[in-house]
Amino acid sequence: MQKVMLSAKILAAATFGLSILTFASTASATNLVPNIEGEIKTIFNGTTPVCLSNATCIDTTNAAQSPFTYKVTSNAFDPKFGKSLLFVDNRATANTNYGLGITFGTTDAGTNTPAGEYWFRPVARDKNDKVVEKGQLEIGQFFFDFLGKEVDSLTLELFDVEDKDITKILKVNGLAPSPAIVAAAGADGNRQRVTIKNVLNFQIQLGNPNSAKFPTTGDGVAMRSVPEPTAVISLGALAVAGMFGTRQRRKMGV
Repeated sequence: MQKVMLSAKILAAATFGLSILTFASTASATNLVPNIEGEIKTIFNGTTPVCLSNATCIDTTNAAQSPFTYKVTSNAFDPKFGKSLLFVDNRATANTNYGLGITFGTTDAGTNTPAGEYWFRPVARDKNDKVVEKGQLEIGQFFFDFLGKEVDSLTLELFDVEDKDITKILKVNGLAPSPAIVAAAGADGNRQRVTIKNVLNFQIQLGNPNSAKFPTTGDGVAMRSVPEPTAVISLGALAVAGMFGTRQRRKMGV
């Protein structure tokens, strides 16, 4: 009878531990993409992040607006282009009041991410800093700085990469990754995942402005982060261990 009761308690503890794990995974603590549409406050020149459009300005250094705090810098990537803007977009909603000539419809000219999901959406500008294709050319190069925090494991999901060897992780913590982390060419609407480890900062190129496949439009790419369930497995284990630890102390009269 005592063994049966112990088994039941083990099962209950394990179930409780699993529920903790499930909740923590759902919380998406490592998700870089804010759950709100708007423009990411970005550094273009100097050290001060700014928003340039009429969209909601998202400050990713503010924990109230971003689930994981960081700074974003937009880098030059092609002599025919200026530094790109960066937005968070959900294609389920049309956004036509952003100014600068930007129009995000529920159907885009090129990169149509799944409706209902929030994605980073680059907005390319020409060398005179005018938006290209009404803001619907999703190409840019960005530097993400986690402000001194180290992320153990970060998985990025890239959407609609159709040119090979262009969309890539250029640097992790200031160094080019070895081996290289480069997205492959895929079919229209493909999803690819890349994972980087022990990340203080990273630099990424999204899309190809000089696409052979799309010479007049370029190969636009959207990006989001995928929360890492492995990062919170220990929470479930700790819940189980904690319950047994409590039982053991009671048994010893502590």
